[in-house]
Amino acid sequence: LFAARSSNIAVKFRICFSQWLRRSADTEQKIRETMVKGLVSFLTNKSHETDLCQDVNESLATILTKDPSLDVRLLAIRQVCELAHNATNDAISDTAATTPSATTSNTTTPPSRTYTPDISVFSAELLLAVANRVSSKNKIERRDAITGLAQIFHKHYIRKILRHVQDGGDDCDIEVILRVLHEHCSEEQIKKYKFVVEAEEKFGWIPQKVFECVYFSDATDPELRNRIYQIVDDVLLDGGLTATSRAVGLAIILHGLKKKGKENAFKWMCALFSQRSQLQRALGLYLDARVKAKGCEAGSAEAFTADAEAMEKLEVVASLSSPLVGISSSNSDSSADMSSVLKRFHTAKDKHIFRILSTIASPTHSPSARKRAFDELPKRTKGMGAVSVAWTKALARRCSMGAFVNFESIEHCIILAQESFEANDCKVSSLFLTCVKTMIASFPALAATKESFKNLVEFLEVVRTDVTPEAKKELEEYGIVTLISDILAKSASSMPGKGNGDDEETISIYETLRSQLLRLCKNDGTPEQARNSVHALSSLVNPVSQHLSLPSRVKKEKKEFEPLLKALVAPSRLAVPDDSMASKQKSKIVSVLSAIAAVAECAPYAFNSTGEGKTPLCWGERAIDFSLNAVLLGKNTSSNLSNEEYSSDSGSESETESPAKGRRSSTARGNKAAVASSKENDKVNISVHCRMICASIEVLICHIRATIVRAKADGAKSELEAPSTEHVAKVFKTLIDILEQNGQPPSSRNERYCKTVQDQAELRRCAATNLLRLCDANLQLENTHLTPKMWHILSATFLDKDIHARESIMEELS
Repeated sequence: LFAARSSNIAVKFRICFSQWLRRSADTEQKIRETMVKGLVSFLTNKSHETDLCQDVNESLATILTKDPSLDVRLLAIRQVCELAHNATNDAISDTAATTPSATTSNTTTPPSRTYTPDISVFSAELLLAVANRVSSKNKIERRDAITGLAQIFHKHYIRKILRHVQDGGDDCDIEVILRVLHEHCSEEQIKKYKFVVEAEEKFGWIPQKVFECVYFSDATDPELRNRIYQIVDDVLLDGGLTATSRAVGLAIILHGLKKKGKENAFKWMCALFSQRSQLQRALGLYLDARVKAKGCEAGSAEAFTADAEAMEKLEVVASLSSPLVGISSSNSDSSADMSSVLKRFHTAKDKHIFRILSTIASPTHSPSARKRAFDELPKRTKGMGAVSVAWTKALARRCSMGAFVNFESIEHCIILAQESFEANDCKVSSLFLTCVKTMIASFPALAATKESFKNLVEFLEVVRTDVTPEAKKELEEYGIVTLISDILAKSASSMPGKGNGDDEETISIYETLRSQLLRLCKNDGTPEQARNSVHALSSLVNPVSQHLSLPSRVKKEKKEFEPLLKALVAPSRLAVPDDSMASKQKSKIVSVLSAIAAVAECAPYAFNSTGEGKTPLCWGERAIDFSLNAVLLGKNTSSNLSNEEYSSDSGSESETESPAKGRRSSTARGNKAAVASSKENDKVNISVHCRMICASIEVLICHIRATIVRAKADGAKSELEAPSTEHVAKVFKTLIDILEQNGQPPSSRNERYCKTVQDQAELRRCAATNLLRLCDANLQLENTHLTPKMWHILSATFLDKDIHARESIMEELS
């Protein structure tokens, strides 16, 4: 009677209605179940009674959070989520297209016969009550709750936001995209629109809940883990959206996850994609090992050895995929275990199974390859048994890239970042670049496709050579150049590298990128940009895809980095700044030392090669001598370097820039370069001398670590010599002195520059984290150089009074 559409009894007899609502806490379970159905029916038919619906929302929320019966809570979760998902933003017009009965009804039927409520009838508190069940101890309850919430988010939030972008297709006008992002990613704009605020409060937190569920591991709840993969891949941003819409949706979701208070959800998201990346690499290694085993002569010792190695790699794949307990199968074999499943899988005679898996073992596969794997693998593994079929399906789902992030969405993020910059909106451009940076941390190959690589190089050239003074300030504020250099540094390892068979366009792209990276290293790049540039150059010189012999690799390394290192250690660059210099000139030494540290890490053969000129020191030794003696210990060192030794580099500071090429070359911008990143602007309170000391420590640590690690990896063929015992001992002592003196510089010459609390905390952080890096078990240095007293001093930093220093130290320790 209360819920009947033609009845107004609930309005006339409000006291009776209130007493009826109290039955939602009745002691009898069947009555409470009846109340759930009645309350949901009331929301369906009486959505126009706002006050009464609010009371019903509160009653349902109470049932969800406090009802002692699992069955009642499950019923409430399913009914509320189903009704909310089927609800519309306009209960009359929109439901006619979505309700099945509407398609067969007479066109003269009045709209009032539609029985789908408006989404506004559901309060934020009711949806939060559903979210409360995600932390339930019952597996089914938390799985149903998070699935329902994700479906509601997709239909009533992200689809609604992206409707105009979706209507515009892949070539949607950039102005439409900018307006959408400003409305939902700008705090100032959000506050202006009441509907945006309400939508954020009601739905904006749902992706956070989804990614927080990654906390439940395969050991705890493998079925929920499988469901989270499915939700992320197919629900949050489904395949029905265009690539442009998915790129914009990705930017909105990631921006929400990076807000204060949601950091844990962002970290769990990164952990989820990191696991997928590891699974893809493990699957690729297994498939390669299996091909190698099949290529051996049958029955030979070599074949048995190769087959055993392949089986070991398959076990690694299984450890990263879903366990059997997380796979439901109605007719599964009771005797099946993982070892028998893997054995049947490994010995399968259908070669097409492994060809299909090889197509999804790379993150750059297409959506059609994913669909083909889902369609073909169950059919081709049917003869192995139901459990093997289910395990293979779970493997394909966890390994393949879904709609949330794939190479299409990353390519469109890069293109949209370029177009946003062209529209003079660096803020939105940085949003898209941040999406790319976040995703390539797990999948570097996504930004290494030919189209993405080309667009990134074009973008870098434009922002470095064709910007107005106004645009230059925005570039500095949002760190556009730093973001691009970071993306190139991470993705360059997956790029194919320049080869003899490349066309002229590809060669031109590589040369343009190389020239821009060298300028960032030597001229006007920030410390982070300089480091990123060196790492990108190293990957371009010796890409992972090219398996070169050690002599060839060393030759290419020296050819590329010896001239760069020679330019970096020039007296005009490598000098302790004095008080008369401008702040911008002072900070250049930090960028130079950061670039040198990156060269020591990426190119140890070039760093340790024999020098030229009148002095016996090589270029790397001069950098080490400057970092240790001149900066850290404050000694007056003289490198006796003649100007003739650096005459070949004299023109590097005044290189002429070629006009920008690509889609934005027609825009009139000044011939200026971007300078600093937003990340380094956060360190404005740290003095230049403090940052110089930290960069010098990085040079010393990178040299020691890279030299020892590379010498061990290359074995007897290596020409590298480990740093002397005296040098390593001096570095250990210097870092311990900094910690023992509570962050005071080891040289009295620098004490007057590092008196602030921030400077001393930064020095403690740098000294402690780098000491821990020297204590890496692969280096085997701590037994010789780290005394018990030093251990006590180092362990005290784990309780450092500065929270940022403490977090960095504990992260390095972990």
